[in-house]
Amino acid sequence: MNLTESNKHKFETFLEVAGNLNKSFNVVPILFGSLGLYKLIGDSGKNANDIDFLIPKEFINERWEEFSNFIKSFGFRLENEKEHEFSRDGHVIAFGDEMDLVDDLGLKTEELLDSEIKGVKFKELTPEQYLLCYQLMLRDNYRQEKRGDADKEKIKLIEDYLANKKLSE
Repeated sequence: MNLTESNKHKFETFLEVAGNLNKSFNVVPILFGSLGLYKLIGDSGKNANDIDFLIPKEFINERWEEFSNFIKSFGFRLENEKEHEFSRDGHVIAFGDEMDLVDDLGLKTEELLDSEIKGVKFKELTPEQYLLCYQLMLRDNYRQEKRGDADKEKIKLIEDYLANKKLSE
């Protein structure tokens, strides 16, 4: 993993929370967003803004209060309930519905990479799946207004990574 110190700390936070999800809820979260992307392809010195988890919808809907209290029990503070965002020590963690991958991208969770680090199980997207994801995000007008250039940079990083990977095969 070729990550900045900031991203390494964020990834350690991801592993802490994911490990607790594994143990307490038997949930294998999906590492998503910039941190997941940078873990796979390197971060080129860029820092992820937050730590994105995709989890089963039931924890965001029916079991939200139980789930929210669980996350708070590890010292996190709820920052934005609508966005399911918590913070602790300057790190923001956010939870989304794993079915968004299926609904928006047509990906199935069983198509994702199964990973385990330090006994913590999680899933990750492949670089090709991230490319599809960020290309789709470019079509979202709201996201474009807020993050358009950042998404374009990520697409370029992924395309360069895939081209270099192909050359080395």
